[in-house]
Amino acid sequence: MKMIHVSEEVIETVWRFEERGGCTVEDVKKEHEESRDYIVDDELLAELEKSGLLKISGRAISLTTEGKTQARPIIRRHRLAERLLVDVLGMPFEEIEESACEYEHTLAPGLTEAICTLLGHPRECPHGSPIPEGECCHRAESSVQSFVKSLSALEVGDEVRISFIRKDDPVLIGKLVSFGVSPGKILKIRQKFPAYVIQIDHSQIALEQDIAADIFGLKV
Repeated sequence: MKMIHVSEEVIETVWRFEERGGCTVEDVKKEHEESRDYIVDDELLAELEKSGLLKISGRAISLTTEGKTQARPIIRRHRLAERLLVDVLGMPFEEIEESACEYEHTLAPGLTEAICTLLGHPRECPHGSPIPEGECCHRAESSVQSFVKSLSALEVGDEVRISFIRKDDPVLIGKLVSFGVSPGKILKIRQKFPAYVIQIDHSQIALEQDIAADIFGLKV
């Protein structure tokens, strides 16, 4: 494995642990101890600190500003690749990690933005971790035909497998999930006006327009 990829793997690991609350030298070593291609040891971490990507204080590790700048697009590519593999290619969750790791090192920036647009600018990966936004998200770009669409862009009679729900309200998300509206479920649009009516299994559920607009899925 090339040194640049080793650096990317390490700063990606630190990013993920920092999302959970903090990272230590032991966390990074344990995460990579089964790798056959490289060894993460104190010497390697010291090199990354010297290069300005990491800050090591005792046994605690954090990303520097430069480290975050370099890790952000790696995390973005990886998590978009996971969404692509699950939402478009239908790959099971437990099989996506290795393929997503390959994508994160090879996707060109323009292709990454195209995939993000294709997927409808998702905010979270299939595991619920946030996907860093790109320029296409800020522009709400839609020049590439999106496979994953909002319910508001679909028609009565369309059947959709839910990919993600773009809402930050945990109470609302919990209520939707209790009705069966959750990623992976298949729904059918029964009505769009004056309110949305969707069918999941044998139940019909009425949704407000703004809620329906934030439910994204792939037609089946």
